Parts: sequence; C-alpha cells; structure tokens
Amino acid sequence: MSTKRSKSDVWMPIYIGDYLADTMRLSTVQHGAYFLLMMEYWRQGPLPHDADELCAVARTDRKTWDKAIWPVLKRFFSLEEDGFLHQKRADAERAHAEDKRIKRTAAAHAKHQKDACKKDANAPANAEQTVVQNECKEGDTCASRACASPSPSPSSSLRSEDPSLRSGGASAEASPGQDGAVASKPAKAKRACRLPENWQPSSEQIEFARENGVDPRKTAVVFRDYWIGVPGEKGRKLDWDATWRNWVRRDTSLRSPPPRQTQSDRRAAVNQAWAGVPDIEGV
Repeated sequence: MSTKRSKSDVWMPIYIGDYLADTMRLSTVQHGAYFLLMMEYWRQGPLPHDADELCAVARTDRKTWDKAIWPVLKRFFSLEEDGFLHQKRADAERAHAEDKRIKRTAAAHAKHQKDACKKDANAPANAEQTVVQNECKEGDTCASRACASPSPSPSSSLRSEDPSLRSGGASAEASPGQDGAVASKPAKAKRACRLPENWQPSSEQIEFARENGVDPRKTAVVFRDYWIGVPGEKGRKLDWDATWRNWVRRDTSLRSPPPRQTQSDRRAAVNQAWAGVPDIEGV
C-alpha cells in the first residue's frame, strides 16, 4: 500500500555558497558523510548522539568514523538538553518549511470549506427549480403553457372573450403588478452548514490560537473531531470562524506548556534570591 510522502521527503534546500564556505577543508569522504547526515536530519530531525547509528547513516565503518570523519564533522553539531545533536541552520530551515506547509494546507482547506458551504446553501434552490421544471412537463407541453413565469399573462383567446380584458379593466391590470413582484426577488439568507471532514484551520485561525496561548494543531484535532460527531442541526453553524474563536477562548486543557527553565536561568534565580542576604561567615 503506497503512502503519500511529506514535502520534506521530496526536496531539501541547499545554499551552495554557504555550504562551500563552511566545508572548504573537508575531504571527499567527509563531504559524503556530512551530506548524508544532513539529508537524514532534514527528514527525521536532530540526530541521535550514538556513534553506531551515525555510522549507519553515513554508510561507513566505525574505525573510519572515529578516526577520519567525526573528529572533523562534530564541530558542525551541538549536543542539546534533549540528548540529540542539533544543527542551527538545519533547525531554522525545517521550521520555515513546516510553517509554509501549514499555511498552504490551511489555505487549501479554507477554500474547500467555503466551496462546501456554498454548495450546501444552493442545494434547496436547485431542488425548488427542479420541482418547477417537473411541473412544466406534466400535462400540456411547455410550448402551450407559460410555465417560465409563475404569473402568466392571459392568452389572446381569453382577451377576445372577456370584455373586462378588452376594455383594460382591473383584471388586465393585475398582470403587470404580478410581474413586478416576481422581478424583485428577496436576497438569499446565509445558511448554516456542517464542518467538512477534512477541515484544517486557516492561517488567521492559527494566528488567533497562538495569540491566546493555545496550540493550534492539537486544538484543531479536538475541534474537528467534536463538530464532525455532533448530529443533526446542532452540528450546523453559520460562521465557523466565530465558532473557532469561541472554542479557543474556552480552551484551557491544550495550552502550550511553559518553556523549560535552563540551568543558567535557575542559577540566576538563586543568585537573585540570595542577593540581599548578608554573608554570615564573613562577619
């Protein structure tokens, strides 16, 4: 069974000038190993801090890795608190690509949602038009009946038989008034529609969630599953943007966790707390 590949599996940005400037002193073997590591980084994220796994990625043996490759390549990576090897430029490019992917997906789904709502709103009007056309087909042919208009004018044969029509009486004046009523059709009211099953938040909705301290991706999953499962008229809304904003305002369980405090932050907090305490040993 084939699966759809993500965009990060298809392409990876390479800035030739920057790459050559940073790798001028690498050997051919080191270039190959570094490039394989960067492709693995682009697809999977930060690299594991394990020499055997890195050897497998670089397609080399442990002896060559320890002696000729890693002593030179390790300056391109830094070991972070999460236990993985990070590359600052690669992290920035992956984050930029993911942000573009989210915005494009959100725009596509927003367009699909708009088209679905428009189709749902036009369904009753199309059904009514079909009924009128079917009534026209029953009995006489449309050529012998004025079924294009809900208020047909009297035929010429009736005008010749009815004196009031020949003299321009009240019956003859009713037709123009009826035609005017048909011409001034009321504007269609906005109709409620259901949330599409493949709905994704738009860029504006994502920004609104972030401004309110809510993780847009986690919240969108809960929002979509809930409203798709609501049956009947309760699952129809006139304005899904307003529904999303109200949902985000009420959300308290999926807020983004606070940033992790680093060791330097903790050391600074302790020093600040003891700043006003006198040194007893020095007294």
